[in-house]
Amino acid sequence: MKFSNILVPFDKSEHAVRALEIAKGLAEEDPGIRLHVVDVVYLSEMPPSLGLEANPYESVPPLAVDPELYRKLAEATLARERDDMDRAIGGLLDGLPNPVEVTAVNAPSVVDGINDYANDHGCDLIVMGSRGLGVLRGMLGSVSYGVLRSADVPVLVAKEPAERK
Repeated sequence: MKFSNILVPFDKSEHAVRALEIAKGLAEEDPGIRLHVVDVVYLSEMPPSLGLEANPYESVPPLAVDPELYRKLAEATLARERDDMDRAIGGLLDGLPNPVEVTAVNAPSVVDGINDYANDHGCDLIVMGSRGLGVLRGMLGSVSYGVLRSADVPVLVAKEPAERK
C-alpha cells in the first residue's frame, strides 16, 4: 500500500518527535508524499474572558465573552501554538523536498481533532507517538488508543527506541 498524505499528531513530546522522524523517513522515499504535522488544542484551553495577552492554558468558560473576542483569542492561541511547534521541530524537516503543513487546530478532544483533521484533509496514514503530553498524561497511550479504535485510516504507533528507555 502506498501512502501519499500522512498525518503526524504533534504535541511537542519526545514520542511525537519520534513519530515525526518515522513519518519523515517514509516521506523521503517519495517527494510526492505530503506531511501534515498537527497539534490539537482543546477548546477549553482557550481563555475567552481574558485579554489577548493571556495565558492560553488557563481556561475560563466561553459563555461570558463576546464571540468576536473569542474568535480572536482562538486565532492568537493557535498562532502561538504553531510557533511553539516550529521551535520544537527545529531543523528536523530541513532538506525534505516534500510538502509539509504545520498547523494547530482546536477541537473538543484530541482524538476527535486528529480524526476530523485526517478525514477533512484526505490523510491515508496517521503516524503518532505512544505517549505524549496531553491532559491524560498519566494514562499510557490513551490518545493513541483512542485514535487506533476510531480512525478510518491505518495508524502507525511509534514506540520509543530501546536505547532511549
